[in-house]
Amino acid sequence: MKANVFLTIIGAVVGCLIGYLAYYVAEGDQNDMVCGIGSAICFIATLCPLIGWQFESGKLGTNIRMMTLIFFVVFLISNFCFAGFGVNMPLYVIVNGVLLLIYLAIFYKMQGINNI
Repeated sequence: MKANVFLTIIGAVVGCLIGYLAYYVAEGDQNDMVCGIGSAICFIATLCPLIGWQFESGKLGTNIRMMTLIFFVVFLISNFCFAGFGVNMPLYVIVNGVLLLIYLAIFYKMQGINNI
């Protein structure tokens, strides 16, 4: 795995901007700051591998990118539903935390695959 520094920084900045958008949508709610920071973390974790990283195997890279794209869409839906309908902090942290841990576990296992 190689990281293109410029594209990784762009992915991180886009993740922060989408996180700020989630904060803006949830503005006025009691836990809007938690929504903004949690969203930024989830989006950075998915956008950096999606945009800025290259993998040794083309097939492995394609599989990781597709899995990452699926989790990115799930995080978009989850975070903006919470932001739009009101942020219930325990439920928000549990749902997005479990999703993030599942994503990171699958990503870690897929990285260790040698033959596809």
